[in-house]
Amino acid sequence: MPNPFSRGHAQARRAALGQRAVPGERLALMKAANKIPPLRVVPAPGREHLRKMLIHPNGVRLRNEGSTEWPNDRFTQRRIADGDIQIVEVEEEKPPVVSSRRSHTPSA
Repeated sequence: MPNPFSRGHAQARRAALGQRAVPGERLALMKAANKIPPLRVVPAPGREHLRKMLIHPNGVRLRNEGSTEWPNDRFTQRRIADGDIQIVEVEEEKPPVVSSRRSHTPSA
């Protein structure tokens, strides 16, 4: 039968030898890479009365007008499946394209 504490012993042995765990920078990078982007939601058509009643468990309410950003979690997915809210696609504003060409003006 394997020792159920062998993993803990291995960690203690590495710590005793001065080996560190995963550095904080790497943990931060992994957390940022695995982050699920939030969704922009509005009440579904005919469900405007829910603006004042629907509150996400993290405390974010639906705004009086326009869309609200909610995390993409089970609660939000359930409200979408129930037909209480719908996802709004937000077009990102692109910066104006600046031509890198310079017009040649003859100097006098």
